[in-house]
Amino acid sequence: MNITVLSGSPKGKDSVTLQSVNYISKLFPEHSYDVFHIGQTIKALMEEEDAFDAVMASVKTADLIIWATPVYTCLVPAQYKRFMEKLFASGKAPLFKGKYSAVISTSINFFDNYAVDYLRAINDDLDTLFAGSYSADSYDLLKEEGQMRLAHFAAQLFDDVQSGAMFGKRTYPLSYSWHVYESGPAPKPVDAGTKKVLLIQDENYEGTNLGRMVERCVAGFKADIEVITLSDLAVKGDCLGCIQCGFDHECIYEGKDDFIEFAREKVAPADILILAGEIKDRWLSSTWKQFFDRSFFQNHVPALKDKQVGFLLSGPLTQMVALKGTLDAITEWQGAHLADTVTDEVEESAFIDARIDTMVRRITAFAERGYVRPATFVGIGGRKVFRDDVWGRHRFVFQADHAFYEANGLYDFPHDDADALKMSEDMIKLTQDPDMRQAIRKMLKKEMVKPHKGIVDKADTASE
Repeated sequence: MNITVLSGSPKGKDSVTLQSVNYISKLFPEHSYDVFHIGQTIKALMEEEDAFDAVMASVKTADLIIWATPVYTCLVPAQYKRFMEKLFASGKAPLFKGKYSAVISTSINFFDNYAVDYLRAINDDLDTLFAGSYSADSYDLLKEEGQMRLAHFAAQLFDDVQSGAMFGKRTYPLSYSWHVYESGPAPKPVDAGTKKVLLIQDENYEGTNLGRMVERCVAGFKADIEVITLSDLAVKGDCLGCIQCGFDHECIYEGKDDFIEFAREKVAPADILILAGEIKDRWLSSTWKQFFDRSFFQNHVPALKDKQVGFLLSGPLTQMVALKGTLDAITEWQGAHLADTVTDEVEESAFIDARIDTMVRRITAFAERGYVRPATFVGIGGRKVFRDDVWGRHRFVFQADHAFYEANGLYDFPHDDADALKMSEDMIKLTQDPDMRQAIRKMLKKEMVKPHKGIVDKADTASE
């Protein structure tokens, strides 16, 4: 069997994810494995047609395509995202049609589901026969259980390909609206007061739906707001996953390009962030992915804490599971407030006007009140994954995170709550008595709500 491996890691042969593929190749040497280091060689793949054509030639003769990638900020690395954009723009997507495909990823299991969802949807768009995914913890291969599980996955995958197994799609093709948005009468400007508003776009969208949406948004603020275009920044490269920033939050690009200064002097002081971009394949652009990946020099510190965030997007957001999920995940675990998202999907300019004006008004009001919506499982679960990981196995690697977590009370382990533990121990002892257990059963409902009712009774209608 001919297997084409498309590796998304910028680390090339030193990729942790690629070791899972290498392990499979040792267990099943009867197959041939053609490995391409997409993430590491993305510059050549973008600029040299011969390099890109070599990958496509391998795909053409492949029986199986394995997408092997680490997870960077809830998705694939920016380098891999750039490859997807090149692939669809090149006209070579039909080469993938009817090929079997699978995904192997590694991470600390922080929203790796969205990375898999994204790649699954990409494969649906490519008309491959998606045979499954294997999303492992980065250390799974070091354990016997992980080795056995990976071997089982590979064995079934190869059996499926050789037996001609049939698989269906999970996502429909994207349906774009070609409505031209034209802004109507000027909005009534909103005074943001002392709040600093920053609008970031990945490129200049002048003359497009998104460009006009940006103009409407900017006009909605009484004072001038700063607009920064990411493509205008001198950015030397994508995140390399080297983790050298873990000791002190100092990136290897420090002083070598504009990004770190931009993040510290523009993004960090902003109270309100409005991010604008167009949907490219199944996510935003690789430039936006580069923004989120390069922001990782701050590691797992909630650098957007208490900020108000809004999105202006052009494209079919409502059809994008991975995109919607990652935007929620990135903002919530950072402790930011996703105030609103406006798209141009609705074919009515007046409605889009009203939505943009509403977002400006609400995001300003939220900033003035200092309101951040309570985190859901997305935010709470994400923070706990980082909390446990930084406390434990990665404390040495992420020393700067560890110091921040200690100083800011992020190590909120339940076993450290002495009062709660004492109460539980006392109540467990009481419920050993059958009569007391029955009595407490009857009291539970009313006693649980009692303190909440006390707060309601004391509420002052004049207070906000």
